[in-house]
Amino acid sequence: MNEVNRKLRCGVVGLGIGQMHISNYQSCPYADLVAICDINPVRLKDVGDKFKIPEEKRYISITEMLAKEHLDVCSIAVPNHLHKPLTIEALEAGCHVLCEKPMAMNSAEAQEMVDTAKKLGKRLMIDFSYRTSEQSVALKKAVDDGMLGEIYYARTQWLRRRGAPSG
Repeated sequence: MNEVNRKLRCGVVGLGIGQMHISNYQSCPYADLVAICDINPVRLKDVGDKFKIPEEKRYISITEMLAKEHLDVCSIAVPNHLHKPLTIEALEAGCHVLCEKPMAMNSAEAQEMVDTAKKLGKRLMIDFSYRTSEQSVALKKAVDDGMLGEIYYARTQWLRRRGAPSG
């Protein structure tokens, strides 16, 4: 592949929910998962072994990973209070960023993330993956087709059964 068509070099920070990112990058023909990062060395080893990531591509420090791997894309899948600082660090290292939801702890942090991405000419995407689920698309179509009439109130409730967030 030439430079324009080459696979994107991807890394994942946070290996709880980040395992879903790893799996998806590994199955994408346009992505090359090159590195993973987690501050928990046991989780780092277990996840690295599970997904067959070479030991030299496993990092405890995002700073070291970003410096050594020259990533195009970095997934930030860490506890919510770390979304802003790690997203900004990845953006400043030259990465496009896919950050887990919620985006930030407040609107000021979110705005700083957006402003940094714009300033650096990088893409910042928040992983609202349920938007594209089969159920969500069907519901949106029903609304757009007028099947539900004028909507003036909605309520939703979620129950997590996947054990996330985990330790």
